[in-house]
Amino acid sequence: MLGGGKMEDSRIIELYESRDQQAISQSDMKYGGYCYSVGYNILGVREDTEECVNETWLRAWNSIPP
Repeated sequence: MLGGGKMEDSRIIELYESRDQQAISQSDMKYGGYCYSVGYNILGVREDTEECVNETWLRAWNSIPP
């Protein structure tokens, strides 16, 4: 892990590949703030932004073959 408790990308990918649900929480911990900022700048609505960020993690999860 890197400083600040954030996991390296390669380790997050390993979690997705092993179907470990921690992959989503680690992705959100590392990139959630950035994704939220981008989404909010486009949408301007907190609830819609949160839904889009959650959908991002779900699509990442579903795109990794089991």
